[in-house]
Amino acid sequence: MKTEYEVVFMNINIEEMKSKIKSLWWKLVKENTLMKRVVFEVPGNKRWSYLRVRDEWDKITCTYKEEKSWDLDIHSISELETMVWDFQEMVNIFRKLWLKEKSYQETYREVWEIDHEIEIMLDIWPWLNPYIEIEWENEKVVKKYCELLWFDYDNWIFGSSFQIYEKELWLDYDYINSLKEITFENPPKRI
Repeated sequence: MKTEYEVVFMNINIEEMKSKIKSLWWKLVKENTLMKRVVFEVPGNKRWSYLRVRDEWDKITCTYKEEKSWDLDIHSISELETMVWDFQEMVNIFRKLWLKEKSYQETYREVWEIDHEIEIMLDIWPWLNPYIEIEWENEKVVKKYCELLWFDYDNWIFGSSFQIYEKELWLDYDYINSLKEITFENPPKRI
């Protein structure tokens, strides 16, 4: 399994960020797109892990993610990912295997890259301020691009969007993790 080197910076101004990205001559590879995902629990796994089927508009992916340590840092998440042909059929296969369906989620994402060296994602989740995700296959490259975009590498967040809900909206992680649906029509609500 490969380590997912990814950092997040919260509360960005989308237009300002696009302006910075364009000034660096990066290429827009995916316009702002609605993404759908269904997340499943992995039975019997002692570590935090999940399976995800995601419709990214131009491709459909199936991903297994696993936390390698309880200390969330840039080295703590591993993943296996492959492309699949049919979103609903992959979801149905997992249902037929009696995997517990945790949640259906919708988000918007725009993807930029440069020289096939780095991916920059501008993400919008229901009720959250936009945030940027910087991801690649090694930490050194991720750090380099954080600096190019004028982010302080030491002030990033690592982990899922649920950590962002917790930090930004003071919604308990376990509550967010228990929601069966997170969509723009049905955003997380304070309890």
